[in-house]
Amino acid sequence: MQKTFLNVVYGEINYNGFEFEALPIGAALLVAQQQIEQAADQALAAVLGDPLRAIENQLAESEAKAFKQAGYAGEVPLTVQAVVDAQGLEPIEATESILQEAQSWHAAVCSIRAARLKGGVEVLKATTHAQAEAYADTAINAIRASVAAVTGA
Repeated sequence: MQKTFLNVVYGEINYNGFEFEALPIGAALLVAQQQIEQAADQALAAVLGDPLRAIENQLAESEAKAFKQAGYAGEVPLTVQAVVDAQGLEPIEATESILQEAQSWHAAVCSIRAARLKGGVEVLKATTHAQAEAYADTAINAIRASVAAVTGA
């Protein structure tokens, strides 16, 4: 977690350029929560990409699920056909590829969400700067690990 040159508004006071330990505990807890939220937002962007790409991926998943549920019969959905054309796969393989990738995204999003929510609640329970830092670091590390599980980074 970042501990130097912090800027936060707490109460009616604007703390600019502060060290973490120099902040009042309430402001420190707020900073810790904000850093968890920021890490989660960055992780979601890394996993899902642009919001429009996320919509594209949802559409592909939905069409792939419907095609699979129909026993791979009928017209190949456009999102599945795009993978067939791009990767030279058969429609069944393309469908399974889309669904496998979607499962990875779902798992990462759920993992990021769980770490974000748990970290935020734990930080609020902290009574010292050291506790807040430890809870934030644990949450941020879990969030980053979720990204690495999907992206390999």
